Amino acid sequence: MIFNRLFTNYLVEQQALSPELATEWLERSDAAGSPIYLELFRGEILEEEPLYRMLADFLGYEYRFCQLSEINLEFVKQYPRDLLIQYQGVPFSLQGDVLTVIGCNPFRVEEFREFLTHGGKKLKFIISPPTQMARILDYANNKIQQDIVLTDYSKSNTDITEASNTSTPIDAPIIKLCDSILRDAINRGASDIHVEPFDKTIYLRFRIDGKLNKIEELAPHMFPALLARYKIMADLNIAERRVPQDGKISMEVNGIPYDFRVSTIPTIHGEKIVIRIYNRQFHSGDMSSLGFSEKQTELVMSMISRPHGIILLTGPTGSGKSTTLYTFLRHLNKEDTNIMTVEDPVENEIEGINQVQVNPKAQLTFAAALRSFLRQDPNVIMIGEIRDEETAQIATRAAITGHLVLSSIHTNDAAGVITRLVNMGIPKYLVADSLLGAISQRLVRKLCPKCKSARMTTKAEMEMLGIHKKAEIFDAVGCPYCNQTGYLGRIGVFEIMVLNDEIRNILMSDDFTSEKVGEIVERDMTTVLSHTKERVLSGETSLEEYEGLVDIVVS
Repeated sequence: MIFNRLFTNYLVEQQALSPELATEWLERSDAAGSPIYLELFRGEILEEEPLYRMLADFLGYEYRFCQLSEINLEFVKQYPRDLLIQYQGVPFSLQGDVLTVIGCNPFRVEEFREFLTHGGKKLKFIISPPTQMARILDYANNKIQQDIVLTDYSKSNTDITEASNTSTPIDAPIIKLCDSILRDAINRGASDIHVEPFDKTIYLRFRIDGKLNKIEELAPHMFPALLARYKIMADLNIAERRVPQDGKISMEVNGIPYDFRVSTIPTIHGEKIVIRIYNRQFHSGDMSSLGFSEKQTELVMSMISRPHGIILLTGPTGSGKSTTLYTFLRHLNKEDTNIMTVEDPVENEIEGINQVQVNPKAQLTFAAALRSFLRQDPNVIMIGEIRDEETAQIATRAAITGHLVLSSIHTNDAAGVITRLVNMGIPKYLVADSLLGAISQRLVRKLCPKCKSARMTTKAEMEMLGIHKKAEIFDAVGCPYCNQTGYLGRIGVFEIMVLNDEIRNILMSDDFTSEKVGEIVERDMTTVLSHTKERVLSGETSLEEYEGLVDIVVS
């Protein structure tokens, strides 16, 4: 293909490819009979966004990373969705006689001219990366179908007030609506779905980047059928409405397997539903992906390389503790290492690791599983959470008898872990002998790289950050790339306490307090606040996020 040769030369000129690599992939793409940019994208030779930016520049098109919030669904509805999916593009706007279309395949521009139904109109084509284009198409198709379902359902005369009874079938519109809500949450990058019944409405809210956002309000008469459908999908008792229930839904969305953890709880207006989303294809095995600083990485690697002892993670729900634990397990997962876990629930299945899910009805508790683990010749034991004295006792004794134990525990900071173990009845000498260290973590929102705005710190901000010279920091602004929020994704901030001789001496003294340990951590180690401060000064997050943590951590 002539295009392949010309575009390859352009990539070499832009120093995106070396001549040797360019020759190799030009031959591959010609042999496959496909455009070289597709082969480079599939082979992960170049990152998607810069590759498609260069493609747009080369062909003379505008490049745009279009966000879901920019799509006008009413406008898209005017065009056949089967063709939009086939052509991999969507109509974006109509201004005067110019129809703007966003797509990822510039070789389909002529086919989009079919949409110029009225004479005199012109076509403007904008290139967007294929991964985002797939999300946009799935979002648009899903939302349009959802709107159709809601319209049809509101017109329906079907009485659904008893839809949560086992004798009442769940009709097709509700099935489509429930599926579309799950897909919509994934397309928006949500971690949790909240379906909340009230007297005159149903709130549908998604947690995105740690913040709850109201997505839609649904008619209250729809709730019984909606609840029943999710209960059936999660294998819950649809006739039981008086007690909380938990279950799981497994399904594929856009070819990716997901688990949806479903929790219901009775409220005065009905059972509230919360659904947590897990991407089963997500494999976090790279320590650098967690966000540790260089010094913190050295401390962590030193701890998890020890043959025995206990390492505890602490932080609030949703702070990324499970992700950190799974990353440690993947790093330790080798042929000569027997790793066993006991979890509630098993959130991420890992090949080569023996994972056990607790089952209180069968008396399979954390403590019961741990007692059996010690007869299974383990090298590494992971406990989802230390919740009671018995589990803590067995975990610490396992740590001093030749096993590396990883777990989580709820405290406000790393130093508080010692106090919590002592308060659980673990003797001080056992804590001193078994505990290798503790990691406290939080998640802060990352500033959008496209729109963040730089400025110099004020005197008050310098005082807050504890710096003596003016420094450059960044504010959140908002743009289409980040859905006008100013933030895009989250990153971990950590406080790592390694048990050294000084801390052990304080622990064994009569006047031991967690405050004294905290002073050592603050003096010699990076705290959550100091790590967040580093991220503020490096432009990764904002002062707003730092202030939010000050209120939580210091209180």
